[in-house]
Amino acid sequence: MKITPLINSFIDSGKAKELFDHVKNLVIFSLLLALGTNDLHQHKSNISGIFPTKYLGIGVITLALFLIFLNLYDGIRKLSKLEHHKLLTFFLVLLYTILTIRIVEVAWYYRLS
Repeated sequence: MKITPLINSFIDSGKAKELFDHVKNLVIFSLLLALGTNDLHQHKSNISGIFPTKYLGIGVITLALFLIFLNLYDGIRKLSKLEHHKLLTFFLVLLYTILTIRIVEVAWYYRLS
């Protein structure tokens, strides 16, 4: 079994672009979540004077979580059309959770050091 025709059909069908879009969105929304949690944790904001920092951090966290769950729902909805979709959905939720936590940790590390 050659893998090249399988990869070519994956790319030609547009599935690779969808995969990269989901990963890109997850990374961006996770960085937004890291920004909100950092803003809430440090009690200082880059947008000083407009909003209280506590509410600004909570608002950014809420927006980031909403966008992450919306992106996850879109992925689950697309996976539901496949065979073994329950197992794939479990792994997708697990992957989203692990990647989001890890991206937030890495962003905190570079922001705080």
